[in-house]
Amino acid sequence: MSTALSPLLAPMLSSAAMRTVCDDAATLQNMLDFEAALARAEVACGVIPAAGAGPIGAACKAESFDLAALADAATRSGNLAIPLVKALTANVAKADAEAARYVHWGATSQDVIDTATMLSLRAGIDALLADLDRAVAGFAKLARAHRNTAVVARTWLQHALPMPFALKLAEYAAALHRSRKRLLRLRRETLALQFGGAAGTLAALGDKGLAVAAALARELNLPLPDAPWHTHRDRIAEAASVFAILAGSCGKIARDVSLMMQTDVGEAF
Repeated sequence: MSTALSPLLAPMLSSAAMRTVCDDAATLQNMLDFEAALARAEVACGVIPAAGAGPIGAACKAESFDLAALADAATRSGNLAIPLVKALTANVAKADAEAARYVHWGATSQDVIDTATMLSLRAGIDALLADLDRAVAGFAKLARAHRNTAVVARTWLQHALPMPFALKLAEYAAALHRSRKRLLRLRRETLALQFGGAAGTLAALGDKGLAVAAALARELNLPLPDAPWHTHRDRIAEAASVFAILAGSCGKIARDVSLMMQTDVGEAF
């Protein structure tokens, strides 16, 4: 059973900030943010009429869409972008039929999906960084307080030598700080714009493709990659590996604490 949006179970498994990041409405809004930014970038580069960006941007509000209907339509189209672009075009047409012609101009479904994923990952990293900052500061504070608190170091869960409790706490802070640096590097370098059009050549934009890509990257505050990358999933794999390392470090700390707080050990409470 999925607990991603369960008001009963999700609070035990994720923070309020992360639940907001992973909410379906937030995912949809990230896709719409791509579409609105694309229209602004294409206006700036003279690809679509200047009057096109306003009506498109005004229609890019997640609350204006029926999530259940989009999800149902996606089962027939194969991805969420196709029914979303169709619905967005219809919404824009209600206000401006001419502007509706330029919705999603020159882009392809994977551009929307992958770039929205990058925006979601960026928001998720920001939520994790806030948690990590608190955890690192907390462990550092405890380490300073327990510089002279003696505990037992263990090998194979057997007593070895005395050690200061502060050393263990400082190691926790250091491991989490290393993950923090990995997340910052991921955010800065890996979470890049995906924009290539149907075949990765941006052919529909003529000689303005690279200029639109650069303007779109600026609009979304994402790095502009050397080339479209959507068939190369190393960026997604790198993000997964960084999250896995962080999860492993947190699991190690949690297991340490659970062992030290056993009744017959009583080193941590």
